[in-house]
Amino acid sequence: MQELAEPRYSLVAEPCRNFNILGKTVILDPWDNREKLVLSNFALGGKGTIIFIDTETGAGEQFVLPRGYGAWGIVNWHDEKLVIGTCVDQAYLHVFDLQSRTWAEPLESVGESYFWQMTLGSDDKVYGGTYPGCSLMQYDPRTHTLVNLGRVSDNEKNLYSRPVWGEARGLIFVQYGFDTNGLKAYSLEDETWREFGPPGAVIREVCDSFVCAALEDELLFFDPATLEPLDGAIWKGRLKQQEVLLANGQKVPVLALRDGRLAGFRGQDYFIADARIPGSLAAEPIDVELRRIPVEAPPTEVFSLTPDRYGQLWGSSGFGQTIFRYDPESGDVWNSSSVCNHGGEVYGMVFVGDRLFLSSYVGGDHIVYDPAKPWDQLNNLNPRTLQSVAPALIRPEGRSVLGPDGGVWTGWSAQYGTYGGGLSRVDPESLEVESWYDPIPGEQVAGLAADSRYLYFTTNGGASGLAFRTIRCHFGVWKPGEGLTFSETFEEGEAVGYALAAIGGVVAVGVGASLRIFDPETMSFLRRIPLPEPANWLVKLGEDRLGAFCGKELLAVDLSSGDTTPLASLPDRIRAATMTETGDLYFSSHTRLYVLGRTELAGN
Repeated sequence: MQELAEPRYSLVAEPCRNFNILGKTVILDPWDNREKLVLSNFALGGKGTIIFIDTETGAGEQFVLPRGYGAWGIVNWHDEKLVIGTCVDQAYLHVFDLQSRTWAEPLESVGESYFWQMTLGSDDKVYGGTYPGCSLMQYDPRTHTLVNLGRVSDNEKNLYSRPVWGEARGLIFVQYGFDTNGLKAYSLEDETWREFGPPGAVIREVCDSFVCAALEDELLFFDPATLEPLDGAIWKGRLKQQEVLLANGQKVPVLALRDGRLAGFRGQDYFIADARIPGSLAAEPIDVELRRIPVEAPPTEVFSLTPDRYGQLWGSSGFGQTIFRYDPESGDVWNSSSVCNHGGEVYGMVFVGDRLFLSSYVGGDHIVYDPAKPWDQLNNLNPRTLQSVAPALIRPEGRSVLGPDGGVWTGWSAQYGTYGGGLSRVDPESLEVESWYDPIPGEQVAGLAADSRYLYFTTNGGASGLAFRTIRCHFGVWKPGEGLTFSETFEEGEAVGYALAAIGGVVAVGVGASLRIFDPETMSFLRRIPLPEPANWLVKLGEDRLGAFCGKELLAVDLSSGDTTPLASLPDRIRAATMTETGDLYFSSHTRLYVLGRTELAGN
């Protein structure tokens, strides 16, 4: 292989800008003695923010966290301080002084990547759950100290402690999972744990009088002091449901303001409604006026890319369930509101004609959007959410491709706490959805490609909510209408992922630090092409020429000869890449979109 070429790509934009609100609270702001709705915003690829919205005027302010992308954890400590947790790479805890508008020195939860939702205990300290340590963290606002109280679950395969509740005096309640799921109560007095409730139950509400948990459709009630069961008929009517039902049937969590109005958010918007929290589980839909969050949305990570036939480039956000459009000619950018009701992000993006088909996590959703029609996701008209493949399948890890039968196919990972995967197909005409669970038993679909006859997929040991397993990964060939026609088991330690491409009558599969070349005619692997390190993305550069993104290098691979040629050194590992019809190669790293033009590509 030749020596690495100098970079010849250009930075074109930071086109993906959205809010991903993961937490909320209400404060009486000592700065001006006005009530504010506070939103905790997660900005993947950038820095998280907290957003203040005046509940009367609608005026907004935004404050950037010192470190981290942001997260779910937010606690109002007596209208004096805001306590904020972050994820993904490192769990930071930040404290914002409301009077001085300053941040305290950030604290790290050593060994933890995530802070989840947080709660205020009756001892006036803040408690939060974590990933992957499944721990309970304690923060003392008076001394600005953070303490790890230890693992919530004795099962080392349980990585999550979330959510947490501190509403019952002297106790912190914690839910844990996902290898096994359970409930525990931590005593603030004697620092001991007690387990209660049936496995799989989830807490709905905690107060001094009862703990309400749900097991499927059944509500269970427990005495917070003894953890013994209570008569549910007595307590059911006292449940304080902290959500409202919108006109489209979606339930949205809310907070009560001082005057009784309700405040909440939905995707890129917030609302303040003249309504009251229902006093029972049955609630009538309410009308709300959705208002755009009144501060500038920050740049966020570009997660997927695909071109349309008009020269526009489309992509999705790394977290926040939005998509964007970028015009290479004018530089104009458009960012959407939420494409569906679930949280998460869009993985798969495939155009069929002028309509964009999407697949998204966490609800296992298939979505179709027509850019030529008015946006009306609230009423599920455009974009329209189709049949979901949840709960069996939730994460479209393999993304989506246009299959040989004209259907939009997606590769999936199984539900939380389960090793497994599947395939799904959307008929672009009828919008009918079909799915197939576990084509390779117990393994998620990691990569997906297609040619004029078959679909090709890889599997690995990943899962949602569980540790990654080192297994013997698989390559599969799937024929629409027939199913799995061929599979190959790789050697132990030969890792595979999304690097998969059907090109020039063969299939290139990233296996460890190499490309394995598969011949569909003979149903066999022909040869191996060494790479400097594993490829995390492949793009078609020509009829028998492939672009391989290997770490911070972009290589051109001649599939006939096996020769590799450096094209460019990259700013960082890329997240997504696509080739336009004009021959320009676009790729993303964090929040930035780059292009390597057709002229530069042709010269190599």
